[in-house]
Amino acid sequence: MAVNIYQMCGCGNPIEQGRIELDLKCCASCAHQFKTPRKMGRMVYYHKTGGEIEIMSSQSYSENKKYFTRKANRSILKQV
Repeated sequence: MAVNIYQMCGCGNPIEQGRIELDLKCCASCAHQFKTPRKMGRMVYYHKTGGEIEIMSSQSYSENKKYFTRKANRSILKQV
């Protein structure tokens, strides 16, 4: 027996089922109104293979971006 669970947002609209499963507390229309900062990430290679993604806040990313980007040539062949 399937049970439909309806949760209401603060605006009075029902919250979509997918958002309920993700444990979100507001409807899609309210979520698009808020200007929340997005998460940013970068690839980190601790060895030659098997890179990992480092996830950080957008503020932390912008503060440390100067350490992530290369300032010199990417390849030694460009210097020849």
